[in-house]
Amino acid sequence: MKLLPATESRTLEGIWRRYGERLILYAATLLKDRSQAEDVLHTLFVRFLSSGTLPPAEGEATYLFTAVRNVALNDLRSLKRAHRAYSALLEPVTEDPWAIAQRGELWLRLETALLELPPEEREAIVLKIWGEVSFAHGAEISGVSAKTFEDRYYKGLGILQEKLGHLHE
Repeated sequence: MKLLPATESRTLEGIWRRYGERLILYAATLLKDRSQAEDVLHTLFVRFLSSGTLPPAEGEATYLFTAVRNVALNDLRSLKRAHRAYSALLEPVTEDPWAIAQRGELWLRLETALLELPPEEREAIVLKIWGEVSFAHGAEISGVSAKTFEDRYYKGLGILQEKLGHLHE
C-alpha cells in the first residue's frame, strides 16, 4: 500500500473537512441511510490514501460528488441493500430547547417530503441546496444535461412547496 506523504495527508484532511458533511448528505440522499453514506465516504477516502492520489484541484467538488455518487450506486447495485429509514440531517447545536423542538419538527417534515420526491428530483435538490453546486456541475454529477438537471430541481421544489406550504424561514 502506497501512503501519502504527510503534507498531502493534511491536504486530504482539508478536503475531508471542506466536503465531508456535504458528501455524506449527498450519499445519504442516494442511499436513504446515513451510516451507509458514511461508509461510502470512508471507502472513497481510503482509496485516495491507498492510491497516493488526490482529487484534481480543478473541479474538485464535481469530482468528489461524482465519485461519491458512483461508489454509492455501485453499493446499491452490488449489495442490493434494502432502503432503510433515512437518518436525520445534521442539526446545528443550540442551547434553546424551543428552537431545537421547532427545528426538529421542521427537519422531520422536510425529510419526509424529500423522501416522497422522485429520486431524480430529490438528488437535484440536495446537490443544489446542500451540495452548493451549480446547475452545470449538478448535471455533470447526475449524468444529465444542465437543462434536465434544472428542470428536476425546479419540479422538486414545486412538489416540496405543495407538500410543505410556506414554512417560516
